[in-house]
Amino acid sequence: GTRRAASPSPSPPPARARAPLASRCLKVPLALSRPARRCSAKRNWAAISRASASSSSSSSAKDAASTKGEGGSDLDAGYNQEMQEKMGGSLTYEHERGMNYTRILPQLIVGSCLQTGEDAAWLREKEKVRGVLCLQQDSDMEYFSLDLNPVLRGCERVGITHVRCRVNDFDPHDLRLKLPSGVAALDKAMRECEDGECVYVHCTAGLGRAPGVSIAYMYWVLGMPLMEAHRVLTSQRPCHPKLDAIRHATCDLIFGGGTNRVKVGMKAPVSAKEVLVAGLDMGWDNPAQCKRDGDRFVLERSLPAGRFQYKYIVDGKWTYCADSPVTTDDGGNSNNFVDVVAMGDPVADYVIRSRLMAQEADLSDAERSLIVEKIRSQ
Repeated sequence: GTRRAASPSPSPPPARARAPLASRCLKVPLALSRPARRCSAKRNWAAISRASASSSSSSSAKDAASTKGEGGSDLDAGYNQEMQEKMGGSLTYEHERGMNYTRILPQLIVGSCLQTGEDAAWLREKEKVRGVLCLQQDSDMEYFSLDLNPVLRGCERVGITHVRCRVNDFDPHDLRLKLPSGVAALDKAMRECEDGECVYVHCTAGLGRAPGVSIAYMYWVLGMPLMEAHRVLTSQRPCHPKLDAIRHATCDLIFGGGTNRVKVGMKAPVSAKEVLVAGLDMGWDNPAQCKRDGDRFVLERSLPAGRFQYKYIVDGKWTYCADSPVTTDDGGNSNNFVDVVAMGDPVADYVIRSRLMAQEADLSDAERSLIVEKIRSQ
């Protein structure tokens, strides 16, 4: 999945004019004071939800994250193809149109990456942004030839605190692992805001990682049920947050983030020259090579608790092993899977994990207090 720019033409077309700054945002009137900072915030989320619904903009978030993606560069096309293949949906991102964002809550804005020092000045002057949380990797910036230094200087010049928490793009497992540190950074930035100030959370397009961290923050810290937090955000900014990454990260925080050594393997044809495993914690694009163990090809990995799907690639052909547990994913593909159980009482682990992994997941007051304590101790 390495992104590569198309070869430049001998006579490149003139650069497209950037959209006027005033057209980049979705203006949502503020209807609430700052969310309370207490970890037991169940009384707050209902009011936040009502205010978010009543203050939603008449402009659609699709103005910022287009569903059709007309025009745009070859870089945009390559990025959008990879995003749609790995994340699903039909939303697209046009980097050349500049920064776009949506105010989700009075104190929280989710959007695409800052590209210039001017963007920082705009956010401070027009939106009263106090902190910026950047979730991009260096490779994300290199793909679009984005220089972070002018952005950092712009933030410093106007008094914005810029913090980075690097998360791999299109990688739900890496998001799962980085969510606690991302939410910890967002929570700290929120608590540093004065009245009327807010925090801007962004990845590259503002359609995956940034919504994921923001939803996890609303779930863990503000006290919203998971699907309510999802509704509040996606009803204002159509996007593709990976909720299973949040569910798994929640379990990691409750049970501890330890790993277990897991071995998977299959009996391949005698003539097989190479057997790879894709999936597990590696993703579908980064298969690992199996080792021959007698008449079997095996792979060992250290995995956190949870269910992991995987598939074999035997001499270039994708397949699954009928002798191991099989499931069907959302796309109708048959995959093997392995359930990794956390250390401790397996019965208690199963009961609590099943509740936290459910569609309508929610936390008890004790669980939420534990999570907030852990992220604030980082």
